[in-house]
Formats: sequence, structure tokens, C-alpha cells
Amino acid sequence: METNSAGKANELIGICGIYCGTCPKYLAPRDNDVEYLKKASHESGFPIEEIHCDGCLSDNVFPACRVCRYGFRLCAGEKKVTWCFQCPEFPCSRLLSFLPIDVVNGISHHARLIQELEYMKEQGIEKWLEKQDRSGRCPNCGKMLYWYARECPACQFPLERRSGEGDGG
Repeated sequence: METNSAGKANELIGICGIYCGTCPKYLAPRDNDVEYLKKASHESGFPIEEIHCDGCLSDNVFPACRVCRYGFRLCAGEKKVTWCFQCPEFPCSRLLSFLPIDVVNGISHHARLIQELEYMKEQGIEKWLEKQDRSGRCPNCGKMLYWYARECPACQFPLERRSGEGDGG
């Protein structure tokens, strides 16, 4: 894993179960992906220097994620939980309505979040993070990839991802 402590690694776990380690806003600044940064700046209206994030639970959260228009941050605070799986109402209607949102390149970023949150609950955060780190890398060269990648930008290895994959699981 890229992080050197469990606390830092935990910052890459979204409240809703998304793995922030494959998010372009996390990876692009680290990879100096200027093309993505310019595109994200144009689409979001934020300056390029604000197109970065250290993960959902870090002190440096991308502005749109910090606001969390889906309400996960506010809800977690009200329920006094860190992740949705810790809530007695899991899985709730908020989470269920979030599942079909965010499909890029035919890959759903949210489709398996309930299964991923259940995995965290049953297997623990550390095992889930290890799984995410493995599945988020190019099987050929090991480069960490954007969740919606169909090909590794480093070695051009084709990735066989289908809808429902690339969602942090």
C-alpha cells in the first residue's frame, strides 16, 4: 500500500465504502496527470491546485466530496459512526439510492458498495484495504489505476472490467 500507517490508509476508505485510492482526484496529482487535472478543473470550477484529495477521512478532502451532496458525512456524524456498515440502519435507503450513480466507461463506481461494506464489517478494514490495493493495480506492471480505467496508462495492458467492477471492490 502507498500509505505507511494504518491511520493514513484508513483515510482512503470513504464513509460510503468507496476506495479513495483509485479516485482520480487522489491519484492525478500524485501521477502529475496534467490532462486529467485540467479537465477536472474545467468541469468542477475549482482551480487545478484544488483538484487533489488525501481521502474521505483525511484533513484534505476534495471540496465537492467534503460537501458530500449525498449526505453521508452529515449522516455519519449524526449516527456517530465512521462508515456506513457501523450504522444500525445499514443498508439504508440513502445508500441504496447511491448505488446506480457514477458510471464511467461502462464501469459502475458504486454498484457493489453494500457488498464491500459487508466485507469490511466481516473481514475487517485492514483486509479490505489490502484487497482494494491489489484490485486497484495493473496486473501487468502494478501501477495504481483510476477506478474506471480500461487500459493501464503506464504499460497499455488491457483491463477486463465490466459494469459493477471498479467500484472500490
